[in-house]
Amino acid sequence: MKLTAQPKCLVMAMLGVTALTQQINAQESAFSIEEVIVTAQKRAQSVQDVGITMSAFGGDELKEMNVSDVVNVAANVPNVQVNYGLGNNFFNIRGLGLNEFTANLDAPVAVHVDEVYQSKGFLTGMTLFDIERVEVLKGPQGDLFGRNTTGGAVNFFTRRPEDTFSGNVTLGYGNYQTQNFEGYVTGPIADNLSGRLSGYMTRQEEGFYKNTTRGTTEGKVDEIGLRGQLLWNLEDTEILLSLHYGKDRSELLPYEGLGNTQLEGGFCPEYLDGSVKGNTPNCLRGLDLLFNPGAPISQYQPGEDDPYTTQNNLSFTVDNEAFGGLVKVEHKFDNAILTSITGYENFDQNQREDSDNSSIQSIEVYWYTEFEQFTQEFRLTSDLDHDRYNYIIGLFYEHDDYYNGDYLTAYANVFDGLNNYSRYNQTVDAFAAFAHLEFQLTESFRIINGVRFTWEETELNGGTFGGSGITDFGGEEKPETIGAAIASSDLIEGGNVRRDEDVSFKVSAEWTPNNDSMVYASVSTGFRSGGFSVAFANSQDELTALAPEEMTAYEVGFKSSWMEDTFRLNGAMFRYDFRDGHIDVDAPGSPVPITINAAEIETIGAELDLHWRPLEGLDLKAGMGWVDNEVKSDLTLATGIGPVSLKGNRPAFSPEWTFNGQVRYEAPIGDSMTAIFSTDFSWRDDHYLEVNNQPSNLLEAYWLVNARISIGSADDQWRASIWGKNITEEEYTPYLNDLPAFGWLLKGYAPPATYGISLDYNF
Repeated sequence: MKLTAQPKCLVMAMLGVTALTQQINAQESAFSIEEVIVTAQKRAQSVQDVGITMSAFGGDELKEMNVSDVVNVAANVPNVQVNYGLGNNFFNIRGLGLNEFTANLDAPVAVHVDEVYQSKGFLTGMTLFDIERVEVLKGPQGDLFGRNTTGGAVNFFTRRPEDTFSGNVTLGYGNYQTQNFEGYVTGPIADNLSGRLSGYMTRQEEGFYKNTTRGTTEGKVDEIGLRGQLLWNLEDTEILLSLHYGKDRSELLPYEGLGNTQLEGGFCPEYLDGSVKGNTPNCLRGLDLLFNPGAPISQYQPGEDDPYTTQNNLSFTVDNEAFGGLVKVEHKFDNAILTSITGYENFDQNQREDSDNSSIQSIEVYWYTEFEQFTQEFRLTSDLDHDRYNYIIGLFYEHDDYYNGDYLTAYANVFDGLNNYSRYNQTVDAFAAFAHLEFQLTESFRIINGVRFTWEETELNGGTFGGSGITDFGGEEKPETIGAAIASSDLIEGGNVRRDEDVSFKVSAEWTPNNDSMVYASVSTGFRSGGFSVAFANSQDELTALAPEEMTAYEVGFKSSWMEDTFRLNGAMFRYDFRDGHIDVDAPGSPVPITINAAEIETIGAELDLHWRPLEGLDLKAGMGWVDNEVKSDLTLATGIGPVSLKGNRPAFSPEWTFNGQVRYEAPIGDSMTAIFSTDFSWRDDHYLEVNNQPSNLLEAYWLVNARISIGSADDQWRASIWGKNITEEEYTPYLNDLPAFGWLLKGYAPPATYGISLDYNF
């Protein structure tokens, strides 16, 4: 794919910006934009001094935007989405992300919490509170971070213990009888020792959804999280111990279960053109017709098109528990810093769902996972004060132990032959050595070289089995009788153990003609682990072994500050050559999508970020992203609607255009109080939720708008706020499962409009 004339013009514009800033900066201002400090290159730097395309948000900013989870973070960054469903959260950056049905595969966008790699999508759900900042880095980052950073890295940093006593309590109440609490206390404990205890609780007693079958509401939330930290500051050594715990007894958001089959047979036209609704005449659930012949049509067809009205006979329950921690040790030598980070994560998942949203016992899934992760990283970093060079070299090790016991039942009271018990153990051992070297060639020109060697071994034991009946075995719902293997790890072509090696690199250059502008360019490669797609494989062919993903990325960008740093404009354009990408596809005989390797995906795109402070107290932000990507491999799939060619299709969760913005105004009220008015908004172009790009899985473009009004004391001791999220009541589906061979289309909707009040008190 060649660069078009439009991106070439952007390159010229980037070079022109540096000259323009020198002229405009002659103006003076008394209200410059506050500096944002990040650690994207493992040291504290201004975001404007880092030659990486990135976005960063401080903890106070996140609170003002009412950001409570990773989904809200993505909405405020161009070319970033979050794919979420079944309690898993996966970032998608510039069209690269994870769209697998289950979580045994690791994502190409790495997530770190306090520099500890979070390999699975369910690990971040109960740890994101008391946050100091979030950094979203785009493009391969393997020369500096843990594993699988093909698409980028999203790094969360929690607030650390302080050596002076302070605390905070935040209380909130919202619609759907939602109660929120978050707070912390920190301060000295003894000489050279300080501590911090923080926690949160969210309880939503009324769900977003009204269930007409059981006469209840669904989508309730019941979560708690705790974190305790101790920080020792010795003469040349700093030791941080952090432990966290979380418990989630919420309800997953249910599906809108649509049909696709005509009573007389074949697909209904409305399903094929993507216009099917819950009350579409003669567009019924196929398996209902197969196993309940002669039943009233109203049993299969709810007769309404409200996505927040459900009919499922089984509630979507969650009983998840997480525990983990880290020990970080930093020792300062005369001209270097040695860092050790030891991390441990343990997660137990026990969830159930009524997969077809039907009032009869039909398709139901019981999800069960036990997961342990151990990571160890060592880094040696120069003191970062050398005139000519700096370096970071490191070693990384990870061990994962993943047990899966998911059980899918299909008309268990009628026919046990469709029941599928996905039971397996997966272990991962990963080792890497990396180096990041910076050379200052002249006062204004610097080059950066990075290299990473990766060795990984993934072993799978188990597979999928037939089952009959259901029983509770120590909290795990499983078949009463486990039948013969449908697909077995013993029969995988090439064996049940994968060993993958890779050497990736980065070469970049930064030119800073003055203190207010930078132009940078880079070439880098990325690597994402191979593995196995095993969930509910309905035949041996559907238990697929996956080769690693590999990518070469080319990027040029600029960062600039104008008018005495009251106006910032940053931009970048990029090209990705992606090989052996993991994609989720429909299989005619499978009740869930399976994952395969696509030979080639090519991407070009561009981004702009703007921050302007025209008046004291007024901040205006905007971001725009453009991505043009497509599958280049000549690959035809056998699907439930017949053969589908993927060549020329867009990957899932990849809108061509994205836009986001924020407006914030802070004004004094007399001498002792202030008022803050803020809103943030985002727009996502229409995009497909599955790579086969059928009308049934097209998500139309949508806006999200949030707003907040706060009044507080001038010394920030207290603040009262009124807030609203999705205030325009946009209906959109971040999760979809399109299974034409089984006669249904499942859509998971995002929450409707929510609003509430909150009170912050600092002491």
